[in-house]
Amino acid sequence: MKVVFSSHAVDKMDMYGVDRKEVEAVVSRGMKWKEEGTEKMHARMAGLEAVFICKDGMVFVITVYPAGD
Repeated sequence: MKVVFSSHAVDKMDMYGVDRKEVEAVVSRGMKWKEEGTEKMHARMAGLEAVFICKDGMVFVITVYPAGD
């Protein structure tokens, strides 16, 4: 699976001190659910949450933040 990060997601990752591998792990192995009424998915694992879209075999990460915020 190819993972692409938005500039916003990269900024948030820098702000929270999270690297790409951590986010990829959240997306691939975390607990997932679909945001109602949209194509957005959420994944949560180890205190981190990612919002992303899956399309054409790719994952586009929109944003990343500490779980619970």
